[in-house]
Amino acid sequence: MITAGPGAGKTHTLRELVSAADGFVRTVRADELSWRQPFGLAGQLLDVDLPTPVPDGFEDELYARVDALCAGEPLVLVVDDAHHADAATLELLYRLVTGTRVLPLVVLVGRRPLPERDLLNRLVARTEVGEWALPPLGLDEVRRISTEIIGAAPDDELLGLLASGGNPMHVISVLRALQQSGGLRIVEGRATVDARTRDGIPKGLEDAIAEHAALLDGRARELTQKLAVWGGPATLAQLAAVDAVPPASLVGPAQSAIDAGIVAADDSGALRFTHDLYADVTYEHLDPALRSVLHDAIASHPSTRHNPQSVAHHRIASGSDESAMFAAVRRAESELGGTPAVAAELLETLATRTARPSAGVNTALAVALARTGRLDRACRVAEEGMALATEIAEIAELLRILLFALTAKGDTDRVRALIDETLQLPVDDEVADTLTDLRHYVGLLDGRAPAPRTPFFDIDREATTRSVPGLIAEALRRFLRGEVDDALGLALHASRRDAVESATGPLSTSSADIWPSLIEQYAHGPAAAADLLAGAARLRSSRGADWMTAYHEFTRGGIALGLGDLDDSAASFDAGLDRADSADMGWKSMAVGGRAMVDVLRGDLAIASNRLDEWDGTGLPDQFGFPVPIHARALLHEANRKLRVAATTVTRAWDHGRRFNLYSWLPTVALGTARIGVRAGDNTLLGSVLDGLDEFPVPPAWPMSGPVAVTRAMCSVALRDEDPLTIVAAADEHAEILQTVGDRQSEACVWEEAACAAAMAGDRDRARDLARRAMRLTRGMGASTSSARVASRLRPLGIRLDPAARDRPTHGWESLTRTETTVAELVATGMSGGEIADRLFISTRTVQTHVSHALAKLGLRTRVELAAFVVGRQQN
Repeated sequence: MITAGPGAGKTHTLRELVSAADGFVRTVRADELSWRQPFGLAGQLLDVDLPTPVPDGFEDELYARVDALCAGEPLVLVVDDAHHADAATLELLYRLVTGTRVLPLVVLVGRRPLPERDLLNRLVARTEVGEWALPPLGLDEVRRISTEIIGAAPDDELLGLLASGGNPMHVISVLRALQQSGGLRIVEGRATVDARTRDGIPKGLEDAIAEHAALLDGRARELTQKLAVWGGPATLAQLAAVDAVPPASLVGPAQSAIDAGIVAADDSGALRFTHDLYADVTYEHLDPALRSVLHDAIASHPSTRHNPQSVAHHRIASGSDESAMFAAVRRAESELGGTPAVAAELLETLATRTARPSAGVNTALAVALARTGRLDRACRVAEEGMALATEIAEIAELLRILLFALTAKGDTDRVRALIDETLQLPVDDEVADTLTDLRHYVGLLDGRAPAPRTPFFDIDREATTRSVPGLIAEALRRFLRGEVDDALGLALHASRRDAVESATGPLSTSSADIWPSLIEQYAHGPAAAADLLAGAARLRSSRGADWMTAYHEFTRGGIALGLGDLDDSAASFDAGLDRADSADMGWKSMAVGGRAMVDVLRGDLAIASNRLDEWDGTGLPDQFGFPVPIHARALLHEANRKLRVAATTVTRAWDHGRRFNLYSWLPTVALGTARIGVRAGDNTLLGSVLDGLDEFPVPPAWPMSGPVAVTRAMCSVALRDEDPLTIVAAADEHAEILQTVGDRQSEACVWEEAACAAAMAGDRDRARDLARRAMRLTRGMGASTSSARVASRLRPLGIRLDPAARDRPTHGWESLTRTETTVAELVATGMSGGEIADRLFISTRTVQTHVSHALAKLGLRTRVELAAFVVGRQQN
């Protein structure tokens, strides 16, 4: 990001940077008309024709276009004057920041600090974005520019006057004004200022621009005023039609403005200001009443009427007729359903120009903000709208949006307070039941209280009449208490009901499609959950609920972690966290904890520590009360061989799970918790684990029956001195279940404990065989920490293994994960990143990560090379 004030040389700086760039360069420059066309700037930049109106999800097509452009060679995208860019293009740039991590892509952006754009501020706030503010010109630079403009170096007096503005545009404007007024003299190859005009030289940039423009004759000034109000390039025919004069009558004035260097004509004959400062100063010096007249005339112009966004802009800028403003914005908004960021900016502009927004404006603005992920702003607008609204229907819709945004942010205290306030009003029974159901839902979501033992309602009598939030809340209650099969059935029922009953509005606020695949992982294991998640992704696309993408990526990351596909898990967690961070979402604890576990397993311990430290600093709640980050911290301490600290930390997590009745989560961490207790010699912890397992109100789900059985045996051996071979027997009995459900992580841990138990019993051959089973899995996953732990635990028992040996190599085709292999093969068929994402029901960002990993492992640079490699391999 190059940030500089008007005329400071950011465009020149961008050109200099591009001249040194390695790759294919695409450049676009925004003007004041740019923001009125959704994705207009992005379309020019990427050479993509824009449909009218732009459909929902079109951003994905543009992102896929970037992905395709990067396939053959590095790509450099340059956007100048981004402060004028349309909001949809700025949203795309925000998203491309993530792409720069995994694509051969560089993005260069030039902007002014004013007008301030929230989307640009959000962009530059990202850690991956570097910002440079251009410094004032030095004297040598002023001499160079002066020599280029007038063919002579300035003397010391003129040099000081030119340097006072501090930027190139001031130098150019002063020199042009002096040339036109005859105040510049060249004596013996040196430029000097005439003594008679010395005192009149403008000291500031705006004064210099204004003085230069003031030298135009009256008709030329009138033409530049029309052009400034028009807001961008315009033909003589368009400008002439504003006040119904022949285009030929403007030829003379246009030529005068061109000769003065204020206006230029492009190849199509359209006039544009040579620098946007001329447009700014001309516009500001025009009397507001006259500006209003011109804006209204342009809004009614034949070439403008087909563009609702442009009409709305001119009606708002005119400010002469509020009813016309509202009507124009309403018409424009109807065509902006697929570009909520543009709709949000248009509606916000309207809100700032009117004393009191008309009915529905705040509602539309809150929806647009929520859809773009600006949840804080959406909440404020919804609250302001509720204070102003007089219609019950509008208040109810604003309340729905507010509750959705607050819930997505994780601000459950405000959700509860708002529900309680509303329930004090005379609402009907259906509304009261729905709000009560929502209160139950957020209570489970933030996990501040134990999961209730009693159902929220009678399933047999009310399953068909209860609200969808009510069905979801009861499904989650059962899930938390370990009744995972019943929970899954109820969650699927809620999803089907939601498909039938959900309104076809612009913002789907139901979370019904998030939970089935998550619960399925606990009920039937990661392999079954992967199949169910693919169906959920299809539903998400068909229902236009893209805000769910982050949560589906989180679930996909957890599934891949269970399957032992650590690279795939990291890619999905990262994609989901990027989406959640950009949208102010609060429910990230399970993803952050899961991603930290991937770091620990791969040996990236410092990264895991930093990740967990950052999470602790957010103050955000743990979803469902699952202390996943705390458990990940315990695994990190264990990997660093701080076993006592690990035991203390994991005790916190386990005791929390017991106190809050988290009987679906406890079985998933029981084995790891017991392992830390055994290694630390913490019998108190092992006793708590055994007591906790005895408290389960229902048997653990089938996939976790093996780890729980092994955990019981471990605790009994340590506390009651039972035969260690009972651990081996439990592992043998349940290993097939883990293999069936695809839980390689748990299977590896089970064989690890069996190996240690066999060694303790003195059966070294059996121990070595079991250890090799465990390490075959850990090496195949790339879980170097787990491999090292197995070897270190068996070494004191007389068994030596090499933890560094790998069954799967780190480079070459065999090093690719299953998903990386699939993606590479699809690339070889000619499919784009977007098409692969659609085929696999993952995000384009995740596809790019897999491609990046495959390229690195194969020693390739581009997607074209990857396709050639795969085709060659298939032919051989």
